[in-house]
Amino acid sequence: MSGSGSSGYLVDTSILSALAPDRPVLPDAFAAWLRRHSERLFIPCIAVAELEQGICKLRRSGGVARARQLSAWLDGLIKTYAERILPLDAPACRIAGRISDEATAAGRHPGFADVAIAALARGADLTVVTRNTRHFAPLGVPCLDPFADLPRD
Repeated sequence: MSGSGSSGYLVDTSILSALAPDRPVLPDAFAAWLRRHSERLFIPCIAVAELEQGICKLRRSGGVARARQLSAWLDGLIKTYAERILPLDAPACRIAGRISDEATAAGRHPGFADVAIAALARGADLTVVTRNTRHFAPLGVPCLDPFADLPRD
């Protein structure tokens, strides 16, 4: 689905992970797209939890130095996007309940994190930017995989 009609973009954990330090260099076109849309990018609070969980798992399994590096990166991300980190509040939870029910009625059983992210996107009229479009497209939200379909705007 295209995100051209939305008011901005909700950046999923899969994309944020690709932006972490010491990850492979992003395609130039995607990096340029990120810069052009930087003021229209939002982060779901769920992604912060997923990233923190990954950092804790890394630390627990012995990757202390890498965990420290990623924790500092996440601190910077939270500081930079402080006003654009969307909370899972009561209105978003009601949307999540509807999305979850619609998915279940259609025979799908998405995880809570994806449902919550889809609810935040729907409530804020945002397109989900993700590597996992197959998880979000059935949830009735516009989504975009910038690694497969770089936007042409």
